[in-house]
Amino acid sequence: MVFVVRLLILIFLSVAFSGFSQTPVPYKWGEKYGYIDAGTGKVLINPIYDKVYPFSEGRALVYRLGKGSFIDATGSIKIILKYDSALSFTEGYSAVKLAGNWGYMDKLGTLKIPTKFEQAFPFSEGMAVIKKTGKFGYIDKAGKEIILPQFEYALEFSNGLAVIKKNGKSGYINTTGKLVITPIYDKAGNFYNGVAVVSLNNKYGIIDNTGKVSLPVEQDWVSVFNDGLVRVKKGELWGFANTSGLMLIPFIYDWVADFQDGYAKVKKNNKYGYIDKAGTLVIPLDYQWLEDLNADGTLMAVKSGYWGCIGKENEVIAPFKYKVTRPFSEDLAVVTLGGKYGYLDKKGKLAIPFLYDYAYDMVNGWAEVVKAERTLFIDRHGNCVKYCE
Repeated sequence: MVFVVRLLILIFLSVAFSGFSQTPVPYKWGEKYGYIDAGTGKVLINPIYDKVYPFSEGRALVYRLGKGSFIDATGSIKIILKYDSALSFTEGYSAVKLAGNWGYMDKLGTLKIPTKFEQAFPFSEGMAVIKKTGKFGYIDKAGKEIILPQFEYALEFSNGLAVIKKNGKSGYINTTGKLVITPIYDKAGNFYNGVAVVSLNNKYGIIDNTGKVSLPVEQDWVSVFNDGLVRVKKGELWGFANTSGLMLIPFIYDWVADFQDGYAKVKKNNKYGYIDKAGTLVIPLDYQWLEDLNADGTLMAVKSGYWGCIGKENEVIAPFKYKVTRPFSEDLAVVTLGGKYGYLDKKGKLAIPFLYDYAYDMVNGWAEVVKAERTLFIDRHGNCVKYCE
């Protein structure tokens, strides 16, 4: 009977942890938590904690034996937490809670703003949202109420504007508290390059920072901006609009992904391809699945149930010969041949040979594999790192 020990790793939806960052990444081993290097899987901080949070501004909040503290990237304790709760550091401050009220401390652990608020949120552009007497307002880093609590809800400042809610509707204020866009929307997002996505009556559109509508609030969905464009859905079809609200690519696709480096993955009639910002199909709609583009313009593709590697001009780089089992995870995909499992890289080359009776996805540099009824863990190079004997 195979003794299966599952390695569970926390994957945080944060840009800071994407790719192969040197920032320590939280992971779970058994019932404890620590931090590893996302690129190599090397343990940076041993799993000794009961609860951990992501690093922010060089500090991470951790809990051990019921006690909280902030540590640095080496695992050294920098602040012993004397509060009931705390948030991650932003702009040098951490919101802390004591006896039901919130305030702020600095990176030395010194309380800089007294715990007198019902709620407190991270600083952004020099100000933080707080809640007092049931209403939301803004303070500066001295704790002064720059914008008095008066809103039903409020978000952090972004590009000099912040979303607020009054009488059940969302609008925008500037850093002086002046209402610059009247609260008429059901939902409103942060500004990006002078424009924001808003929603009214379950329809979506785009406005500029004066409140002028650039894309009519008639769409069924509008994404956040990425690479200067937003994904827009109307009915069952998708297209793309720019920051001026102009539909650069019409509603012709069944599904679209965000643009990255000038290209976007699209789907039509259950086939995938890639388009450029002019809407030209640079890779035809011929594939069952396409991975993201590699830095050199190549990408992995699935055709007739097999992985292969193609270039941006649809040329075959590596033949379609490995049976698909699951999608790529951390640039490696589990593949099978002759009843054995191995790993394929994003160039279509066999990175780890067919040595295993079963293999799981690579997660934060490690993967669980089964060999001769034994469970062990390997790194992304195929080296055994746990339960090797």
